[in-house]
Amino acid sequence: MDLNPFLKKTVQPGEPLTAQAWNDILDAVDGAYQFLQSTQHTVRVTITNPELADDLERVRVTASRSAGAPVEAVRPIPPGKDHVLSRLEAGAWTVTAEAHGYAPASAPVTVADAGETTLQLALQKAGSFMPDFFGATLGIAKAALAQATIPLVRVLDFNGRELPTNSTDDDDKPVLVQWPPPDVALPPGGGARLVIAVPVQVEPAVEVPALTSLTQQEAQKALEAVGLTLGKVTFVQRPAL
Repeated sequence: MDLNPFLKKTVQPGEPLTAQAWNDILDAVDGAYQFLQSTQHTVRVTITNPELADDLERVRVTASRSAGAPVEAVRPIPPGKDHVLSRLEAGAWTVTAEAHGYAPASAPVTVADAGETTLQLALQKAGSFMPDFFGATLGIAKAALAQATIPLVRVLDFNGRELPTNSTDDDDKPVLVQWPPPDVALPPGGGARLVIAVPVQVEPAVEVPALTSLTQQEAQKALEAVGLTLGKVTFVQRPAL
């Protein structure tokens, strides 16, 4: 709504008020009232993508027009599901929804009264999204990532040990953790990180036999009998009594 220019015209005490002047006053009051009404208009925007239903805070909704700064909607407050635009001035607006990994979706809205407008917007995927690999083997995850042109930049075991990404030794091990999570868009230049279940390597252990009172030759034979090797031998002079 565009307001007509307001012309201020004063009268002196005792000067009669003409009908035109009175009508001008009424028109100005009516224009101001309609303008205030239009600022009470509410636009509710529903994002219809099922994969975003539980993560609507990822979506940014704004209203813009030919002149002036855009207005950002209030994100949904659970259990609500709508982005809310309020106090928009009267006129033609374009409502736009944006989320990382999606192409923006827009719709026109005309604000003219104190009513409410509801919009439904669906975003189209425009980037790479992380598949769900939980429980799948590392080999299957690698093949799926290659098909989706998503680089595998890091592989860890569940103890945090770094594993080579180009090795096939652990391709039969299941994936326990992944980043990004399933159905999340990868940032530009980003890649996948996986944690797999690799058993802890336990070195075999043997009990060292008692060597006290044995000669060096006897001690060496006792060690070799259990698969050990005699190392460096140091001779210590027993102090005189």
